[in-house]
Amino acid sequence: MSAPLASSKTIGVVVSAGKMAKAVRVRIAKQEWNKQIRKHFPSSTTYLVSDPNSSLREGDVVQIASGWRSSKNIRHVVSSIVAPFGPPISERPPVPTAAELLAERQRLRMEKDVRQASRGRLASKRRVEEAKAEGREVPSLEVASARIRALEAAERERQSKGQGVKKDRGVLSEKEKRRVERGS
Repeated sequence: MSAPLASSKTIGVVVSAGKMAKAVRVRIAKQEWNKQIRKHFPSSTTYLVSDPNSSLREGDVVQIASGWRSSKNIRHVVSSIVAPFGPPISERPPVPTAAELLAERQRLRMEKDVRQASRGRLASKRRVEEAKAEGREVPSLEVASARIRALEAAERERQSKGQGVKKDRGVLSEKEKRRVERGS
């Protein structure tokens, strides 16, 4: 797998934390030039930033780095905590280093390639063979599929709980009532 993308690092303040899984909102302070008045005015930009270990709290001053996308709106990752707000850094989960993030990304990619190669995808087969030739660890299909099965089981459990609550309440919306009446 290739090296991480060239990244720019900036410092900002965590504005919103704990409301999204593994993500925080960071505000970067800057200045904008007004041509008519010929003066700088304060402005800010907010970014959604990946926080893999959920180690940030609201008010922390952090250094973020741009990199690859981790979701539709998240294009940055926390690289370090500059000044903590609230509990000290020693009481929080550690912020992963760039090398750890890259290793995790490569591990997940290799698991996906193993699953896709078992289905016959040629590009994935080629990447698995290259990894074996380089001497990297290639997981078995069972190991690669275990994580996906656990996620699917959790999703089924979540859906069954949601449906169970609706059935237990016995409350139907007007639209559902009309559907039931039309069906009988």
